[in-house]
Amino acid sequence: MKKRNTALRAATAVLAMAVTASFAPSASAAPDVPFTIAAGSLQIGLSSSGTVTSLLDTANGHDYSSSEHPEPLIKLVADGAEQLPTALSYDEAESTYTFTFGDKGIKVGVKVASKAGYATLEVTGVDAPEGVDVQTLLWGPITTNITKTVGESVGVVRDNDFAIGIHGLNDKSVGGWPDEYKNLSYPDGPPKTDPSTKSWAFGWFSASQTDWGSILQAYTYDHTKTRHRFAGWPGTKTPDVTVPPLSGDDAQIKGSKIALFGTAPGNVLGTLSRIGTKERLIHTEIDGEWGKTSQGASQSFLVLSDLSTSTAAKASELARKAGIRTVYSLPNSVGPWQSTGHYKFNGQFGSSDEGAAGLVRTAATNGVSVGVHTLSNTINTNDAYVTPVPHPGLATMGSVKLTRPLDSSSTTVYVEGNTIFNGGMGNAIRIGDELLPYGAVTKVDGSANEYQVTLKSRGGWGTTAAAHPEGADAARMMWYAYSQFDAGMTMFPEISSRLAEIFNTTGIKSMSFDGLEAATLAGYGTFGTNKLVNGMYRQIKDTDDFISEASNVLPGTWDSAGRMSWGEESHGTTLAQLVAHQAFYERNYLPNMWGWTVYNNSDSVLDQEWRLAKMAAYNAGGAMRTSVGAFNSSGNTAGVLEAWKQWEAARNAHAFTEKQKTAMKDPNSYWHLETTVPGKEWNLYNVDYPKTALSAPNNGTTSTWTYTNTHQEQPLQIKLVPTGGKTTNPSVTVGGKTVTYHTTVPSGGSLVDDGTGTAKVYDHTMHVLDTVTPEGSATFAAGAQSVSYNATGDNGSKAQIRFITVSTPEKISAPVTIDAPATVAPGATSEVTTSYTNRGTDTLKGVELNVPAPKGWKAVGPHSKFATAEPGQTVTVTWKVTPPADATIGGYFLPVQATYEGARFSSEAVAQITVQKAS
Repeated sequence: MKKRNTALRAATAVLAMAVTASFAPSASAAPDVPFTIAAGSLQIGLSSSGTVTSLLDTANGHDYSSSEHPEPLIKLVADGAEQLPTALSYDEAESTYTFTFGDKGIKVGVKVASKAGYATLEVTGVDAPEGVDVQTLLWGPITTNITKTVGESVGVVRDNDFAIGIHGLNDKSVGGWPDEYKNLSYPDGPPKTDPSTKSWAFGWFSASQTDWGSILQAYTYDHTKTRHRFAGWPGTKTPDVTVPPLSGDDAQIKGSKIALFGTAPGNVLGTLSRIGTKERLIHTEIDGEWGKTSQGASQSFLVLSDLSTSTAAKASELARKAGIRTVYSLPNSVGPWQSTGHYKFNGQFGSSDEGAAGLVRTAATNGVSVGVHTLSNTINTNDAYVTPVPHPGLATMGSVKLTRPLDSSSTTVYVEGNTIFNGGMGNAIRIGDELLPYGAVTKVDGSANEYQVTLKSRGGWGTTAAAHPEGADAARMMWYAYSQFDAGMTMFPEISSRLAEIFNTTGIKSMSFDGLEAATLAGYGTFGTNKLVNGMYRQIKDTDDFISEASNVLPGTWDSAGRMSWGEESHGTTLAQLVAHQAFYERNYLPNMWGWTVYNNSDSVLDQEWRLAKMAAYNAGGAMRTSVGAFNSSGNTAGVLEAWKQWEAARNAHAFTEKQKTAMKDPNSYWHLETTVPGKEWNLYNVDYPKTALSAPNNGTTSTWTYTNTHQEQPLQIKLVPTGGKTTNPSVTVGGKTVTYHTTVPSGGSLVDDGTGTAKVYDHTMHVLDTVTPEGSATFAAGAQSVSYNATGDNGSKAQIRFITVSTPEKISAPVTIDAPATVAPGATSEVTTSYTNRGTDTLKGVELNVPAPKGWKAVGPHSKFATAEPGQTVTVTWKVTPPADATIGGYFLPVQATYEGARFSSEAVAQITVQKAS
């Protein structure tokens, strides 16, 4: 049985009471508010014409509507123009409002159901006179005076006292505003855009801030006939794309359905969780807690370029040593595929689903799961969707007619019009079953609208050159930035099914929808994104502990997406960008993530600790992007893996204080975590490690600087890296005392003195070349002092020098701990002790410990919930944990989650257990 967060259960109870005390949809409200809708603690007032006149917090009577910017609850776009409702009536027996649009004679029915904490609104029908084309239904925008926090993807605006939200309840109920309607009337000017999302289309968001407040918005487009829509995002410049009609429910405005709610800010996640479960949305759990509140959702990955059937055992062993539970394949920008589209595994994964399943089983012997990268709906040019016969559902920008016949060898095409060639990406057209790359498009001299298209070749991308008659359609192909074609909307179900099949049959438990914005190139806005992502999730048999990342999380995929993890060091993501991303995650109730960091075999432990400290400061997981080969070639692998293990253990357990996290956010600060009790207690040191090294020649002359020790008096520590040649017998003088290192340091290598009386010389991959006992000793005094350096070396060589000091240690302890045996036998029961200590100053309510044992295991405790935990109090639960009698021999991870009322995320500790046969 699934178990929800304690805080969420408590919030749900509060919300249920709130809605009981609220008003049901009614036609007997106050005279100035003819109609009201109860949506949790929010009472929505509607005028006789359907305009939202109030957004009342029923707890305190405060009205959050923007009275100067009133908008109807729904609007239409019909015959190319915006239509406002002119009258509203309510059928109490059917709980249905009828909005009348008098100018066009259109009537729209909206059924309202007030539920525990929210209300649902569903379009029951659109009745339009013959010949009237109803193109779009717009929910709102609902205008508010809230400006403090705007969660654009989650669709929630909030201040300190109240939150109002909108949530789409099916794929076609798209959060946002149609991009092609920017020229229609809109509430007083363009919305503000946060820097972290400024390159995105505004129309992708359910909520947005304005100069006067904020808005909540959603829409459903009619696709029963061919439409012309904006495809992609602003940078793609494809404003007029011919979009084929759809069929069935997806094509209709009828069935458009949203939830609206108002609640205290601390109850937002409780409300969203309830909406998700009651409305049967995707509701994934990670480590036994809902993914939006589980600390496990931000767990870090080990991203490897060389993960394969031959390296899986070593890769999973490395991950386990780092305390990382997932190894993830990214051999290139695509993933472990022969091609994207059909997503058949390449040789690294055994060239088949069965081979991939074998790789998964190998990794599982260390308790480690496997993840894969995808490129969403983009299609490699060598995929069977392209060659030898292109799939008819590949996305296009529209088509023009051939004005002259085209034989099978000609490299010039004549067409009527050039509209399809404006903007967009890529230069390929399709005529029949032939793909043709093209270059210049020029108008034919003397013609009214005939254009000449110069072809680069015939039978492109493995298709067959053929003759084509006058009047044949020439369609321009959609093209993505990775030099790929794009699947159209009708292909999404097939791609979603294939991805789900992969996860159902191989046991792969994580993935990324990279390039997910390409789904909008199909021309259906983010409806296409919803169909692709949610369509996959709905077919995965077990979504619990399945973690997906994406290049964007939009309103319609907020429920299904595990997390976003923007940022790649290898692609130049800056620290400022990573920090801005954290704010986006937080206001949208997503797990914090630090993106993909890079590990090189030349990295020191301190290099990695700089990143790990920043991750800990924001409670952000991340990915260490590297290779098994890099670890095998480094002399520092054990130290780096242990650093990741301990930093992540402390972060996941919420061991750092707010003061410490604030200090660690300083971009110029370095930190070192020293383990005193593995996984439980540590010493935290601030390290003065200059980002810019001092430079000195190795020519026997003395270089002198003033160095300021910002910490207490301590022994000399130094890191020296020669460039341009080796360094020999370097010496450092501090306070009149000289320390000499009788050794030679190679160019690109390093000499490190950590103040313990022994120095080491490393090569560029951190292998120890020499261990040196320094001659003499020196001490850094607190404050400023003179420091000198002298050495000889190769002609023209220099030394890059960093003097290092550390603070006195701050002792930190994990609030949540787990003690488990290192080994167990199949079928044997062992005791596992879990505890949570309230290290704060306030009494915590509803403290609960939960052990989500691996699949097939049993974890039984006498009780796991405590009414309160006073400051300093420790609560403990001892569990009887039993693996199945047929448990696979190997390693397992056993987490414990600690929750309490009001916690944003659970805190977590993870034990490593090995199942082995009884001796």
